[in-house]
Amino acid sequence: MTALHGAWPVMLTPFGADGGVDHDAVGRYAQWLIDSGATGLFPVALSGEMYELSLDERLAAVRTVVSATGGRVPVAAVALGDEGPLASEVADLTAAGADIVVLVVSSVLSETDDERVLHDAVATIIDHNPDAALGLYECPLPHHRLLSTDAFARLAATGRFVFLKETSHDVQRMAERVRAGAPHGLRVFNAGIENYAESLQVGVAGLSGWVVNVAPDLVARIGDLVADGQLVEASALQSRLEAVEKKMGSTYPSSAKAIVDARAGVGLGLASRWRPAEVDPAQVADLAARLDALA
Repeated sequence: MTALHGAWPVMLTPFGADGGVDHDAVGRYAQWLIDSGATGLFPVALSGEMYELSLDERLAAVRTVVSATGGRVPVAAVALGDEGPLASEVADLTAAGADIVVLVVSSVLSETDDERVLHDAVATIIDHNPDAALGLYECPLPHHRLLSTDAFARLAATGRFVFLKETSHDVQRMAERVRAGAPHGLRVFNAGIENYAESLQVGVAGLSGWVVNVAPDLVARIGDLVADGQLVEASALQSRLEAVEKKMGSTYPSSAKAIVDARAGVGLGLASRWRPAEVDPAQVADLAARLDALA
């Protein structure tokens, strides 16, 4: 697997008139994201309404995304262990074509569990899945559980983890994770646009958050600007994307689906099982126009 980097959308999940996942729209959306600069795809994470999808729906969505990528970019997928042993779900996702199977820290650990519970779960997963590349996601729901530096370093040292979606929003903490993970091939992805440029300067590999779903092209540009030493320009673009993300936040993910449709016409619709919301068409048009102007 090539070094993971850049814009990694946490893909939105479209639903059809029958309430089921609209796989045709999923495929079109995946194609647009890649054509717009995404260097990896992360379907059915929290933005993709993972807690509202059955295991069969999650597996089917992963298969659709893998097919749409045609091997052009890696695909990560979440294992929740909500319908059976976690190790079996990792195997199922790998069989569905996922390049990386991501473990959700707050699904494995309660708010009070000792971190040894996670280490034991990982040992079982590795034992049953000797070839699977793994990831970690410090999802803020159902509770926000951040791993200690020691626990993170111990997991990285297994050599089996290649991806972390980091949700502390703390650049210093991200730098610690980069130092712990880099010798073992574990790449850290920031979840927050508000300090993305700064995090790139401490070794973070890319961004995997809300705004990437609607503007992978502009997130990719921030990476290029930082790489070229154009930090003022990168910071200015970052601020504009942060403003867009804040505007769509109260009605997310429906607002993001509407913005993608305005920019790309892929037919995501507005339906959401997780956070159904009314969307203001005028605001959507304004935000899409802002992004298109920046592009």
